[in-house]
Amino acid sequence: MKKVVIALVLLFAIISFSYGQSVLIRPDSGVGYFSAGDVKGLAVNYGLKLHLPANEFQRYGIIVNHLFLPKNDQVSYLCAGIMIEQVLFKYFNMGIGSVGYINLVQTGENPFGLYTHLGFEYDFSKYVSIVAAYRSDFIFRAKFAMYNAFLLGLGIQL
Repeated sequence: MKKVVIALVLLFAIISFSYGQSVLIRPDSGVGYFSAGDVKGLAVNYGLKLHLPANEFQRYGIIVNHLFLPKNDQVSYLCAGIMIEQVLFKYFNMGIGSVGYINLVQTGENPFGLYTHLGFEYDFSKYVSIVAAYRSDFIFRAKFAMYNAFLLGLGIQL
């Protein structure tokens, strides 16, 4: 996972510097509830979002996350995909994306899904912001899965 994150950061840095754009790097983590048929329980996620600005209020980028159940070693996904994000009324943050869930356990499938979040974004300065949001993942696997969590992230503008 470290190699994937490093490669994505370098790719976005090259793109942003070649076009003179800024890059928003947002490490985040969350705790929530995972439900998929007979597999249920507390789940944890951590990862990184890389965004390029489309305009003052909209962004597009990629998401790389690790989603797992601490008490169940059969559920562990590397989530990678594309997403868009919009900030309304200066503080209301919402995002949606198409994500692939790569199974890190040898038994299982590699489903795709839909990532969404709704929350609050506060800018401390031009370069630092914080996001608190409700995250919801809809994972389309053999047994439909959902992950709902509280998400906290720190945005760093480069």
